[in-house]
Amino acid sequence: MRHKGVFAVNRMPSNRSAKRLMGATFGSMALLVCLGWSVAAQADIPLRVGVYHNPPKLFVGEQGQLRGVLGELLDAMAQQEQWQLESHLCDFQQCLTLLEQGEIDLLPDVAWSEERAGRFAFHHEPVMHSWSQLYQANNPRVEAILDLEQQRVAVVDGSIQQSYLAAVTERFGINVIWMPVDSFAAGFQAVANGEADLVASNHLFGDWRARDYGLRETPIIFQPSRLFYAASPSFAVDRLERIDATLLAWKDDMNSVYYDILSAWRSGSRVDTLVPTWLWWVLGGLLIVLVAAVVATLTLKRRVTINRAKLSTNEHLLATILDSVDAYIYIKTPSLEYRYVNRQISELFQRSPQEILGKRDDAFFDSGSAAEMAENDRQVLSSGKKITVEEHNVLQGEERVRTFLSIKMPLEMSPGEAPCLCGISTELTEYLEMQSRTHHLAFYDALTGLPNRRLLIESLAKATDPEEEGGGYSAVLIVDLDNFRLVNDIQGHESGDQLLVNVAQHLKQRLSDDATLARFSSDEFVVQVNGLGERQSEAAAHAERLARQLLETVSQLRNDRALPISASIGITLFDGAGQGVNSVLQQADMALQQAKAAGGNTLRFFNVDMQTSVLERASLEGDLHQALSHNELALHYQVQVDHQGATIGVEALLRWYHPQRGWVSPGTFIPLAEENGLIVPIGYWVLQCACEQLAKWSHQPAYAGLTISVNVSSVQFQQPEFVRNLEGLLAQTQAPPGRLVLEVTESLLMREPTRVRNTMLKLRAQGIRFALDDFGTGYSSLSYLKRLPLDELKIDQSFIRELLTDKTDAAIVDTTILLAVSLGLTVVAEGVEKKEQLDWLKGHGCYRYQGYLFGRPTPIEYLFESY
Repeated sequence: MRHKGVFAVNRMPSNRSAKRLMGATFGSMALLVCLGWSVAAQADIPLRVGVYHNPPKLFVGEQGQLRGVLGELLDAMAQQEQWQLESHLCDFQQCLTLLEQGEIDLLPDVAWSEERAGRFAFHHEPVMHSWSQLYQANNPRVEAILDLEQQRVAVVDGSIQQSYLAAVTERFGINVIWMPVDSFAAGFQAVANGEADLVASNHLFGDWRARDYGLRETPIIFQPSRLFYAASPSFAVDRLERIDATLLAWKDDMNSVYYDILSAWRSGSRVDTLVPTWLWWVLGGLLIVLVAAVVATLTLKRRVTINRAKLSTNEHLLATILDSVDAYIYIKTPSLEYRYVNRQISELFQRSPQEILGKRDDAFFDSGSAAEMAENDRQVLSSGKKITVEEHNVLQGEERVRTFLSIKMPLEMSPGEAPCLCGISTELTEYLEMQSRTHHLAFYDALTGLPNRRLLIESLAKATDPEEEGGGYSAVLIVDLDNFRLVNDIQGHESGDQLLVNVAQHLKQRLSDDATLARFSSDEFVVQVNGLGERQSEAAAHAERLARQLLETVSQLRNDRALPISASIGITLFDGAGQGVNSVLQQADMALQQAKAAGGNTLRFFNVDMQTSVLERASLEGDLHQALSHNELALHYQVQVDHQGATIGVEALLRWYHPQRGWVSPGTFIPLAEENGLIVPIGYWVLQCACEQLAKWSHQPAYAGLTISVNVSSVQFQQPEFVRNLEGLLAQTQAPPGRLVLEVTESLLMREPTRVRNTMLKLRAQGIRFALDDFGTGYSSLSYLKRLPLDELKIDQSFIRELLTDKTDAAIVDTTILLAVSLGLTVVAEGVEKKEQLDWLKGHGCYRYQGYLFGRPTPIEYLFESY
């Protein structure tokens, strides 16, 4: 059934003077600026507005007028812009279809997404932000998504809440009993009647009606979204611009109609939704008669009483709003004593507000935490500026360190008085712990708990770095169990796994705390020992003694069927002078093969006979010195596409064709170039070629919008003249800087972070963009993601390769996508080779890809012919 009619704007009057008085009493209203709300509509002819029933955000009133937060904001916009609005009642999916077909002009309460942006027109400034949340009765208590096992969850049939929760619970193997309902209200009623345990709803409806049903929110929050007035594809651009202009003006004015409507709906009800319009006219007439009959002095006294009551009501509403915000909100006096705290702080300190007010932080935190917070507070009050700071605090009586992201600002409570301090703190402790668990999954072996191959390689990279201050020789020992396959074949994999756990435990007990023990592969363990002295003979003797102790330790082990166990060990020594990680591991592996060939249960050192491969590497390095001048280097390009299959850019990949060897792997010659410094001139040549290609494309409309991504070595990036040289290349070639993307690694960002950040900011000022390559393979840190001017995160192909079969890799990729979206970064998945991988990534919010599925690296002249 569709409802069509023209209606005028009908807005409740606001008591501005009472709001100003309320603002003076509760300065913490400044904290609500984070709850951005907006509205838009503009036309000279009646605008056809789609309306679907979704209170409190949108619904139709008794007389056909727009109601709800987004409806009344649009209504107010129409009155201001002198528009007429024509309402069309429809369900949500029907409204979207009508909007796409151009049968209606605007549809309020539409969350932006990549898919919808391709179907509808959107203005830029969001009307408001929303998210979804689970609500429950007092029991059972649900704290996390894993608690949903065997719970009855009411969801609106076909809603985004249903599809999202179903996908998440299926991904983690959680069995949930779904109870489809027709509306949020029906879901809340089902929980109240005991027919369901929880209900999924957007937070606006939940905050509005949860207490009416005797429900409360859970900590499970999901699907943050920005809400807009979606427009038909043919909607005029200038009307969308008027929407943005009006929204921005309203948001800058705390006394605007925007905040009037927001505050009224936050209170839980609207007066004119409870009382019919005709009754207001009758009451108004009676009030006029009454005022005429009352003595002037009594009228004045009545007005004072009414104003006090309104002020008390507004104070209560404000306190209710601040208590419902999931953050710690407080106001401190100039002497740093608590003047106001919300409910969350009372729960944190486990004390009533009366026990908190008038006291300082040293009454609730340990001395170190209190001193740190006091220093930050004084900085805000002395500078008069807002700051955002990460604080690490310990409550009295606890040992756990809690991490808070705090926003602090000066707040003038009354004219002429010294400003107070207003703060909002959000606890990040659980998130950081989750990040730590994710890091453990990525860098530690699930069976033995030892560091895995990735972490070992990072440790070896640091030990072999010539720039690191060394302690003389180091040693790498590869311990491989002899005939381990027989244990699996005869006794089964469970017995084999238990044997590996026992070996790991006993080897670790034999090693000192400064030695690193890692599980390198199925039955291979690697030991790294540093600081063996400056003399090679002494280092070799120490390594040999340790190896014999490890052999003895393994030989003393027996599994549950008393099979004899032995091991072979290959040893190599290195001092970090020009030896890379691959070279060290290769030498140790060669020594291990000699120990195996000798019958096992013995050890071997890397010897002179193995040096042939090292000499071969030296020969290759010599040829690399001539490669650039002999025009043996070339750039191949690999396309990057979006979720619609459109090419959005390419990555420039360095290739070397040796006259005698043929194609040399980049994994072979690029580390060589970095070690001997050749990467600096080679890197400059790569950037020059990329800029020249961008300049050519800028004159070709079909390719002008493409980007070129270039990998920048840490050695090259930290050259003092790097910024100046790149600026010179851009000026010389006239390449558009905004189409050049420099790919950097996490190891570069963590080395001299201040210097790296300054270099990036200088280049960003020129318009150059940055991508973080191989994300997740290093020690990922929120601190540099927050501080550095990054535009993209590239998920390393090692995670994508096993995405469909390895739950750990899937969890890491999913977490990375969520993190990048929350930080406003574009996610690019590398190494996409299968359509199934592409479909998984699309379904989890990743919309840019690179890999063999879309094309192999190829010379520029064949790039678009082969794609």
